[in-house]
Amino acid sequence: MQRPTPELGAIHNMPARSRQERKGEVHKEDLEKMRLKQRRECYYHFEEASLVQPPDSLGYIPESERFITDIAAVEKVDRDREFAKKEQMFHNKRVDRASTEEHRWKSMESEYEQDAVHQEQMREEGSFCRSNRTSMPYDPISLKYGEGKDGECLKYSDEALKYRAAIRADHLQRRTNAGFNPITGEETSRVGIPDRPNAPSFMQPQR
Repeated sequence: MQRPTPELGAIHNMPARSRQERKGEVHKEDLEKMRLKQRRECYYHFEEASLVQPPDSLGYIPESERFITDIAAVEKVDRDREFAKKEQMFHNKRVDRASTEEHRWKSMESEYEQDAVHQEQMREEGSFCRSNRTSMPYDPISLKYGEGKDGECLKYSDEALKYRAAIRADHLQRRTNAGFNPITGEETSRVGIPDRPNAPSFMQPQR
């Protein structure tokens, strides 16, 4: 018995897929995107995001204007910026040094003016004459002791020093030989001992 020929249904022509599409199916993420894009009925469709704005939008710009084409101008701007930066640095240094030098000169002028005023005051008051004295109470020309307690103290100190030196010389002479020179055999002259000096009345203890 011959079987009946089945009726022909709807024919679906499948377009040939490109190599890019076939490779895309291998990647899991691309495969999911393709399936989401091919969804029907009430599902949300996947839309490719594009960085290019539509021509009628405000953010649209031609591809020829998206990139900088005048590289020489860009390099010149960079060189001008570096040159201006160095010039500004040099200008700041010059200003700082000029300010420091001006401050130094003003300080020197102020010190000079203060010194001039001080000298004038001392000249009017005679302060130089008051300090025109020697450091010791005696006359450096005549070598005479000064008047007053300072001169008496210095005179007593010098006489006491000479007296102690004579006592020490006599002590050494008595201990070192028997009163004669051991080389020549002559008798040695004794060291003269001056009188013991008396301290001024104001230096003696009160009784």
